[in-house]
Amino acid sequence: MNPFDQAWTLLKENKEHEKKIIACLKKEGGAASLEDCAKECGVSKEECMKVIRKMKNVKMSPHGDVILMDGL
Repeated sequence: MNPFDQAWTLLKENKEHEKKIIACLKKEGGAASLEDCAKECGVSKEECMKVIRKMKNVKMSPHGDVILMDGL
């Protein structure tokens, strides 16, 4: 696999993870634990955190909850 294909695959995976994180947060009423989000995506907490850091509409609370900022 060439570098372009690798980057494209990684980008597609991140978009899918973002969709799953948002779906998890909506299902839980707008906030959930990092563990719940990671489980929904099927990745480790560290990988999930990397995706969350790149998202503009999802933030981490000081207490470790993942919060959907849409509508706030």
